[in-house]
Amino acid sequence: MRIFVAGIATEVNTFSPIFIGTEAFEDSLLARPGQHPETPTLCTAPLTEARKRAAAGEFELIEGTTAWADPGGLVSQKTYETLRDEILDQLRAALPVDGVALCLHGAMVAQGYDDPEGDLIAKVRDVLSQSSSRRSWISVGIDPHSHLTKKRVAGADVIVAFKEFPHTDFVERGREVVDETPHRFARGL
Repeated sequence: MRIFVAGIATEVNTFSPIFIGTEAFEDSLLARPGQHPETPTLCTAPLTEARKRAAAGEFELIEGTTAWADPGGLVSQKTYETLRDEILDQLRAALPVDGVALCLHGAMVAQGYDDPEGDLIAKVRDVLSQSSSRRSWISVGIDPHSHLTKKRVAGADVIVAFKEFPHTDFVERGREVVDETPHRFARGL
């Protein structure tokens, strides 16, 4: 079994005139494949948990880019599209995969995108549907005070939210995001 893990996460204030650009992600966390920190963070916990499972031989892990920017204004269109397309290109290169785990926040808005997380999930689903006759699973990790849109629900098979505030349970939720994909695949759901 092959699982791809990646993500883009931030939360925005749509009233702020200051855009979040690539530099904001670079200043906080912009980890490309093989550059992810060993210590889990709010937006990398699914990836660090997937590394443990892969090391135990449960599945093959394909690491994608994971990006986090501290809260601010809207994400610039160029920044969002660049990060999104980078992840989609990595996914295409990794195909075929049995599942995708996405590390998101759920309260991101970008120039031209009211629902960038929904856009990313839908585009991941499109890539997966073009590559195989069988369905691959998408599991998503989000913050509990994020937006839950029809587009996200339609595209994702599993959505896992933090249960604690402060988010002291991010490792446990990251584990759930990763575990749901192989468990559902094994059960043929």
